[in-house]
Amino acid sequence: MLRTLTKLIIITVVLSSTAYASNRLYSDNTLTPTNGLYLDINMGLGYLLEDSYLIGVNVKDGVELLNVNVFASYGNWYLDADRSQLSGGWIVGYSAIEHSNWDLDVIVTQAQDGFDEKGFNLYNSDEIPQLKGITQRAFDVTGGLRLSRRFGDNQASLELLQDISSTHNGWIVSTFYSKIIPWQNWEFRTGLGINIYSRDFTNYYFGISPKEQRVDRPVYRPKSAMSVVYEFHAEYPLNENWIFLAGWMTTWFSQQIYRSPIVVQNYQHKAKIGVRYVF
Repeated sequence: MLRTLTKLIIITVVLSSTAYASNRLYSDNTLTPTNGLYLDINMGLGYLLEDSYLIGVNVKDGVELLNVNVFASYGNWYLDADRSQLSGGWIVGYSAIEHSNWDLDVIVTQAQDGFDEKGFNLYNSDEIPQLKGITQRAFDVTGGLRLSRRFGDNQASLELLQDISSTHNGWIVSTFYSKIIPWQNWEFRTGLGINIYSRDFTNYYFGISPKEQRVDRPVYRPKSAMSVVYEFHAEYPLNENWIFLAGWMTTWFSQQIYRSPIVVQNYQHKAKIGVRYVF
């Protein structure tokens, strides 16, 4: 049985040479029911530039040594880990309803990265003076419903998510509209999203407790907040296996977030350039 399963995985990977791990926010995602087991893996290298909203975190750049994208599905279940696009992430889901280009899924995913006195990079050995004394904020795991509709190269989606990791016990409502634009050998992807965060979410990540208070960091208890996200992504096939990619993503935050003493600006920019290898 194990030998048969291994052969099936190998055959599937070989046969899927033209496919790639998908991003759920775009219409060509493959988060649909499959017959049996399906597996697609690709990897790449990228140069990342980030202008963070977190105070004391300077513009950072670096090379991603290994960027692995994985998509696996079995029947109505799927796992998707996409790091090729800036809006990517990981998701585990179950396709509950699929009808007339409408999809309703039950999903589990991560909504927010954690940070501490060293910023988002938990492996950095240097503390950031402006963040010294704050309590660590953990990354969350959320679960809920995802409703989406595809029409041609366009997709609109709505996600209702609740923290299931007891990190902040808050909820997030996310909407996203995306469009894929083919042009000659290029493929352009653009999308606009709106995220609404509950008070528990906002207070956990951006609030300041009396324990964290200091002269230049007063107590802060924000209410519910929102953000607006815009992404532009471009891909170009260099040959049969290598794909060039570049992307830009900007997030704007409402005043309940950017007025936090640990937030330095009301926006965050991310840019990425790299290559992806498709088996």
